[in-house]
Order: sequence, then structure tokens, then C-alpha cells
Amino acid sequence: MSAKASSPLLQTGPLRHILESVRDALRVEQGQIVALQLLRGLAACAVVVEHLLQRYDKRGVLPAELPEFVSRLGQAGVFAFFAISGFIMVFITTRPGTAGQGGGAFLKARFLRVAPLYYLTTVLMVIFTCATQGLAMKDAFRFPTLDQWIGSLLFIPHRGANGLIQPIYVLGWSLHYEMFFYLLFAAGLLVHRRRGILLILAVLGGLAAIGPWIDAPSQRWGLAVIAYVFTRPVMLFFMAGMIVALVRQRLDDRLPEVPLGLIALLALSALGLAALLPGFMPTLAAIIASVGACVLLKPRGGATSGATAQFSTALGNASYSIYLTHSFVLGAFAAVTAGMVGAGAGVLVALILCACAGCFLLGWAVWHWVEIPMTRRLRGRRSTPAERVAP
Repeated sequence: MSAKASSPLLQTGPLRHILESVRDALRVEQGQIVALQLLRGLAACAVVVEHLLQRYDKRGVLPAELPEFVSRLGQAGVFAFFAISGFIMVFITTRPGTAGQGGGAFLKARFLRVAPLYYLTTVLMVIFTCATQGLAMKDAFRFPTLDQWIGSLLFIPHRGANGLIQPIYVLGWSLHYEMFFYLLFAAGLLVHRRRGILLILAVLGGLAAIGPWIDAPSQRWGLAVIAYVFTRPVMLFFMAGMIVALVRQRLDDRLPEVPLGLIALLALSALGLAALLPGFMPTLAAIIASVGACVLLKPRGGATSGATAQFSTALGNASYSIYLTHSFVLGAFAAVTAGMVGAGAGVLVALILCACAGCFLLGWAVWHWVEIPMTRRLRGRRSTPAERVAP
């Protein structure tokens, strides 16, 4: 009897449906830049690593004080997200077949792509924190006020209960910048598709230029808070990604071909340098190099099939979900494995890899079975590959 005939459960029923669903989701879709997908996933993993090490440090189980670059590791990952967003927005709005999308349609698509999962995880975070209060090593938690809910869900910068300018779900601070960039980009599309991009670049550069003359305000709400947040130097990462996209357009089909593995090594090395190098400008240069390696070099042979391409695509697809869900499991993981940290550097590296793998599996499951169906339902139709791109 064949294995196929002996496994009727695999031929019918829910298991077959699940396996087919997973197989379809692992396909590399036409038009995706595999190396950029890998970088998105690595950027999310950088945030996971920093937050895991911070939890170990809080428990006092690390053999030495955390080096400074660890505190910049997650930041470098978020900066990479910003640059990738700048690249992708230019890439998907200027290629053939997208000329009909106006600023309003663009902004609606981006909002429906980013907001639903963020809203869901914000609510779950509040419930989770209330339920685990006193069980985990967390600061005292105050239930958010109505104005904090409004500010957080509308992506309006404001000071939280802890005095910091951040939303209820702390990880949402980066989404304030993402949504502001999308709003600015939509306005540029209303002006003109190509000249609007130049206008956006000028505005981003101008905002970063006046930032040093705007001091942090003391009030919780208001235009002063908004002006301070959106004139920070991080606006230059969006600008950098847009410029890289314009360079890629100029090169068109003259991109040099190299092995995908080399592209991944260059991108990962540059991302590591972004965390290691002190100073803003070296960090910016390293992020540009990381994104540039992914999009200005072409994988030899296309590299749109095979295990490496499938893994890279899956990691990139899950990156937004990884970013928003990893904090739900890292605390428990750190508590269970804290006693193992002192066994040596090799064990710590293994724990870091296990944490990244676990957060990837959770993130991919949330992306496939929660994020995409939720977004598709809200749109009322099947989403396209471009619309599935997350920040």
C-alpha cells in the first residue's frame, strides 16, 4: 500500500487544507525582491535580540554588562524598516501598472495594512499586562486613559503615563513615523506622481534640518509635541530609502548579478555595522548600504525558487507580525531560560537563536492566519503582493 493511500487524513479534511494553505503561502510571488524580504526579517529579529537581552539583563543573569551596541541593535532594525518603507513606497507607486492609484487610495491601502494588527495587539497588550501584573518583572501598569487611547489609535504623538512620548503599546512609536510618512507620501501623489516624490524628499530633508532648533516640549499633547517628534533625524531614513529606489530605477536592468548568499552577507554585515558604529551619520550610511545591497544587486539566476528564497520571503512576510507579537512571548521565554544563561556564550547564542526562531514561527502564523485574512476582509477583496508589503 502506498504512503499516499495509507494517509487518508492527508488527502481530505482540515489537515490537507492547512498543508495546502502553508505551501501556497511559502511561494515566492512575482515582483518580490527576495533579498529585501530577508532584510525585513533580519531587522525584526534584531529587535527581538535586543529585547531578549534586556530581559536577561533585568533579571541579572548576564555574565557582564550589556555593551552599548546592544541597545542600538533594535534601533538599527527599526531604522532599516524606515529605509525599506521609503524604498518600497517609491517602488510600488512608480512601476508600470500603478499610475491609476491616487493619494487617497494609497493612504487607505497603507492604513488598512498597518492599523488592524496594531490595534489588535494594543488591546491584547493591555489585557495581557493586566492579567500578568505581579507575575512578571514589569513596571507598575496604569490602565490607559481615554485620551491615551485616542492618541495611540490615531497615531498622534503624545506623552504617556510614564512621561515618555510613546503610545499605549510602546512598540507603536515607530508606527507614528510610518503613518506620518504615508500621509506625506499621499500628499505628494496628489501633487504629481514623479514631481511629488521630489517634493516629499525636500520636505523630509527640511523637517530633519529644522529638528536641532526644536526642543522637547514639556506638555503631554499639542502641536509642539507633534513638531518635535516629526523633525527628528530619523526622517532621513525614509528619505534615504526613496533615493535608493530612484537609483534602482535609473539602473533598471543593468543591476550586477551576484549570488543571493553574498547579498545576504553584505546586507547583514551592514545592518550589524549600523548598531556598532557610533554617531547618526555612520548609522545612516550603514543602513543605506544594507538596503542598497538588497536592491541594487540582482541575485544570480533570479533566485526566486529554492529553500533560501522561500525562507527569506517567509521571514520578510512575517516581519511586521514578529515586531508586534514578540513581546508577548519573550518575557516567558526569558523567565524559563534565565538559569541557562550563565552556562557560557555558546548557550546564550543558542538561546538567542531559539528565541528568534520561536518569534518567527509565531509571527508567520499570525501573518498567515490573522493579519492577511483580517486585511483582506477589510478590503473586501484579495490583496495584491504590493498591498501585503508591511513597514
